[in-house]
Amino acid sequence: MCTLSFVPKADGFLLAMNRDEQRTRASGLPPAVRRCGDLSALYPREPSGGTWVGINEAGICVALINWYSRPQRMSAPAFSRGMIIPRLLALPSLEDMERSLFLLPLERLNPFRLFVIGGSADGIREYRSEVSGTERVDHPLSTAHWFSSGHDEASAITTRSVVCRKAAEQPDAGTLPWLERLHSSHDPEKGASSICMHRDDAETVSMTILEGSVESAAMRYHTFPPCRSLGGKPHHSRLTLFPRGHA
Repeated sequence: MCTLSFVPKADGFLLAMNRDEQRTRASGLPPAVRRCGDLSALYPREPSGGTWVGINEAGICVALINWYSRPQRMSAPAFSRGMIIPRLLALPSLEDMERSLFLLPLERLNPFRLFVIGGSADGIREYRSEVSGTERVDHPLSTAHWFSSGHDEASAITTRSVVCRKAAEQPDAGTLPWLERLHSSHDPEKGASSICMHRDDAETVSMTILEGSVESAAMRYHTFPPCRSLGGKPHHSRLTLFPRGHA
């Protein structure tokens, strides 16, 4: 369960991601520079090693949200979706990542939507994966939001989309403070469909903001629901980028 936002900038982009999880799930660990194969990568992670968003030194950013509106496996998945991104961040090019994605054991995974930004791409690549296969959908480099919810995905998408459209009319739309406010929003009311989500059994447990440019990537990580943590001091980490210019 997540909300993912992308905002293009003249010198790069902003990416914000709320992670929504069961209250009983172990807390995630703050972003740090970690080795993925031969590359350095910056990402927060689960105690088990998986992650939901990251960027490697080649300047390629990857984010994943669950796809609850598609049929789910009746038994526990044999392969964790959280391990997909570290596997991809070990690869230096968009072509390598795409080949790896199409080789995933989809019969052992629950459905997901994965977004790839950077490299030599002139847009955002979305990969929609379920047991029947993986489809690539290309998006322009324009402000966009994507949502998932295990409670009522259709309702969450409708509600959050309206909130994002209204927020786009604000004078500071597209700035970092605006993005942080949006991801801590309880509009139209605090609950299962608000962007900063709260239910009896689950809530938004963290917010990750990535600022990407040609030379570096910086992550700020707010532990706990952003409605409570924005006033505090977030975790900060930075990665120097060495874009390889591969297609």
